[in-house]
Order: sequence, then structure tokens, then C-alpha cells
Amino acid sequence: MKKLKNARVIPSTIVMACIALIVVDCVFLSRMHNLGIDPLLGAPEPKATVQKISGGRGSTGKIVPSPVCHPHWDVAVSKDSGGSEILNDLSWGANLPIKRIFFYHVRKAGGTTVEKYLKTVTTHYGIEYKEIEHGHAATEEVGSRNDTIYVTNLRDPVERSISHFKYEGRWSCKGRDGELMNRSFIPTKENARPFENWTHTQGFYPSPCDKPFYFGILLYPIIHREGCTSDDWITEYHLALNRLRRYNIIISLEQIKDPRYREAVEDFFGVKGFGGNLRQWCGPESKAANKKVPLLTDPSVVSRLTRLNKMDYRLYRELTSCWDNDDQSEVHYSFPRANASRFVTK
Repeated sequence: MKKLKNARVIPSTIVMACIALIVVDCVFLSRMHNLGIDPLLGAPEPKATVQKISGGRGSTGKIVPSPVCHPHWDVAVSKDSGGSEILNDLSWGANLPIKRIFFYHVRKAGGTTVEKYLKTVTTHYGIEYKEIEHGHAATEEVGSRNDTIYVTNLRDPVERSISHFKYEGRWSCKGRDGELMNRSFIPTKENARPFENWTHTQGFYPSPCDKPFYFGILLYPIIHREGCTSDDWITEYHLALNRLRRYNIIISLEQIKDPRYREAVEDFFGVKGFGGNLRQWCGPESKAANKKVPLLTDPSVVSRLTRLNKMDYRLYRELTSCWDNDDQSEVHYSFPRANASRFVTK
């Protein structure tokens, strides 16, 4: 073979060194993945089991596990009034009477299943049931009443957004005049709204500063009044995390598929009947339409949604990472059982 003029021969030792570096990088990235560290986003926050529950960022409080993995029956007792937006000086009571359950319902995160079950629980014990669905102003701060058990639900933010699009984004479900509620309507690829336009934290419509979805519902009215972030949502992140940590139990949609998790939730409340398929408004129609015209997700749109939901995903991982080190087939749900004597009928 004729050698190229001025060609330089790379010593074999350098070639081997380059190969070794590539192997090391691959091993390093693999280890980062196994540890739950995204090379682009950096390391996750510390484990949820060592975070403090407190009034505001930087204040002290009781160290509690994540209410996703380790729910509890303690009720918060605050020196603040029930109308306070940020509760401080929280203490916790383990034996106070329970008169009601408050459910903050996050849409497209298993909320209908949770709602039906909690109504069964409150009927069983003869106590009050209160529910607020996201999109409505929260009239009660989490932890503001010491006779109440606070419940909410959670889902992977990007999966929740895509599910929301499939449910009422591709074709309208709103009102009885919605497309999918019209029996003569035939869903097609041509009359479907494009997934490519679902690129905001509020779906088709941009929100101020593209605020994170969960922040918008968890921090109302604070986040609406104060406008855009001044520190890349870090302050709002800690406010949202503080509020989530005051719930007694946060039900994870991803775990509902596990029958052992459903049984653990039933043991927690002391009432059977959690789970199962429920008929929700426009649910069968939406499911049939998406089956007829399957959604093909554009990776670039998913990537955009992932970036938009970065802080929401950080919240989600903060609260659910307590199961990371468990073999999924051997996850232990250490949920305490309800003490029926604490319930006081309304």
C-alpha cells in the first residue's frame, strides 16, 4: 500500500490509551445512570428520607421520611392560622382525633381511583371528605388543621403531560359539546391536534415564564402573585417540597400497578377496595379514539417536555427515590395501620 505523503503514524501506545479512556468514560456514565445521576442535569437531591419538614426554607423542623414511601398518621400542629400560606413552627401529634380527610386531586395521575377510594374510607369511618382539584384555588393550607389527614397523588411529570394530551389534547373532551362526546364524531389523524404543538407546561398554551406544572398547582396563589422566578425556580422548588412533605400520604400512580402496594394502602387506611378500573368523564371515548389513531410521539417534543418539567421531575425524584435501592420485586411497603379509635364521626 502506498503511504500518504506527510502522513503521521500514531504510536500504538497512544491508540491503546485512547481506547482505555473511552472504556472508562462508558463505565463512568453507566455508574452515573445506576446511581440515578443524569450527566446533563447533575446529581439528584439527597435522599428523601433525610429531609426536614418545616415552615419555610432554612427553618428547622421535624425530620420525616418521604410521605410517598413512608406515610404516617401524625397531624401537624402549627402556631400559624389556617389561612397562612407558609406554615412555621410545626409540631406533630400522634394521638389527636381525626375528623376529616382532605384530598388535593392532581389530574391524570390516578386521581379518580384515589378519590373513589377515599370516599369509601370516609364513609366507613363516618368522617368528613374534602377535595380540591388542581386548577382551583386551594382554600386550605396543608397541615393547617390538626384534625385532618392530608392526601395527594403524584406521577412522573412527563408521563402525566403526555397522558393529559391523549385524554383531552388530541380531541376535545370539554363540555357535552366536546368532539369526543359527539357520537357522530370520527377521530382521524387529520382532525387530531398535533403533539408537536403540546410544548408548554400548560399544554397548547404558554404559561408565564414556563413555570413548572406542579409548582403552579402547589404554590397557588403565591406563584401567581409573585410572577416569574429570579433564581431558576430554586426558591419555588423548596416551597413546593416543603408543602408536599406536610402530606400524610402521597399516592404514586406508578406503584398502583403493584398489588402489594394497593394492599399496603388498604392496610394504611384500614379499608378494602383500593384500585380497579373506574369510568371517568370522557375516559372510554378518549381511550377508544387513541386506540383507533395511535399517537406517535416525536422524540424532540418529548425532549422539550423533559426540559420544561426539569424542576417537577426533580420534585418527583426527591419524593420517590426512597425506593431506588430496592429490588422492584422485593420492595417493602412499611405503611402503618390505621387506629380506628382516632376517628371521630362528623
